[in-house]
Amino acid sequence: MKKIVSLKTFIALGAFLLILAACGGGVAINDLPAYPGAVELKAGSSQIGDTLKKNMEQDAALRQAVNSGGQTEQKGFQLPADATWEKVNGFYAKELQASGWTSGLGGIAGGFVDINAMMNQANKGNELFQTSVWSKGKQTLSVIMNTNPTNRQEKTLILSLSTR
Repeated sequence: MKKIVSLKTFIALGAFLLILAACGGGVAINDLPAYPGAVELKAGSSQIGDTLKKNMEQDAALRQAVNSGGQTEQKGFQLPADATWEKVNGFYAKELQASGWTSGLGGIAGGFVDINAMMNQANKGNELFQTSVWSKGKQTLSVIMNTNPTNRQEKTLILSLSTR
């Protein structure tokens, strides 16, 4: 009898934790998968890393000034030379969908505007800057790939995660 009560308690606690996780703030930028072979561009050792850190500081200051809550986290990566938008976008589509993310803005706005259809149109023929948007709960993730126009082997990835 004691084991049954313990099992019931364990199941109830597990269900409670799942509900809390679903209602919580979502994931942090460090919880998101990195593209295979990508190397993080960290602040202090990369101009992109420095810029992303400053972006997050300015976002936090602005949100505090207007008392809006939420946050934006950003992370940059140097991609392998053989990375293509199809490979990068396919990787994130697979990984994010498996974690419950949906393509597009989500919420009310997602019902009116298919942002990824618009981005796919903009991405056509533009190998220098490509992006897609994903949403889950109160979070929106932008996946942005840039190719250096003077050295097309140099490719960077920026993940920008906004939480309302």
